Amino acid sequence: MFNMYENLYVICAMAQDDFLENKLNERRSQNSFRSLRLPGNKTDFCSNDYLGIARNHLLQTSHSSLSHGSGGSRLLAGNYSLIEETEQFIASFHDAEAGLIYNSGYDANVGLLSCVPQRGDTVIYDFLSHASIRDGNRLSFAESFSFLHNDLADLQKKLEQAKGNVFVVTESVFSMDGDRAPLRELIELKHRFNASLLSLQRLAAARDSINSSERLHLERFA
Repeated sequence: MFNMYENLYVICAMAQDDFLENKLNERRSQNSFRSLRLPGNKTDFCSNDYLGIARNHLLQTSHSSLSHGSGGSRLLAGNYSLIEETEQFIASFHDAEAGLIYNSGYDANVGLLSCVPQRGDTVIYDFLSHASIRDGNRLSFAESFSFLHNDLADLQKKLEQAKGNVFVVTESVFSMDGDRAPLRELIELKHRFNASLLSLQRLAAARDSINSSERLHLERFA
């Protein structure tokens, strides 16, 4: 997931994703599965572009064909081919199957943590993680616990008591203090306890604090 405005992306290394596919199949069977669609040349009856300002390019100051304003959420009428092309580019750059752009890092963290961990699962997050992680945990049906900042021994104790699908959440470079997470050691613990690792990457900070080999190690082996 990538946030264009804060240069943040989330590496989510899943231990197993069968439960996600089961949940999606459950939604399909209930006719409640939703997916992004391109508006094409259809008539707009559902967006907030009531006066047709965005669709008819009434605010254009150049010859660009891009619209100023989406007119609505991407699920309704605000999806564009340029967004999907950008997501495909980001996914290709990180050698991932797919990418998803959120409006902000806050939205990405809340959206991921409130939806992916399910009832009976466990989220274990670094005590100094961003507040948006805590907000996402509060909206989730999963249990959540913090471990002492960058304390691998305390994290291991929490992992030994965790139930269900287990998610370890941290930041590569912590936004408040600027210190780094022990990513290689976290990956080792993740494999030992069959947990999933979610790592927030702030590109501006990570560029100066984490070398390329460490980022490659996280992306390829987490």
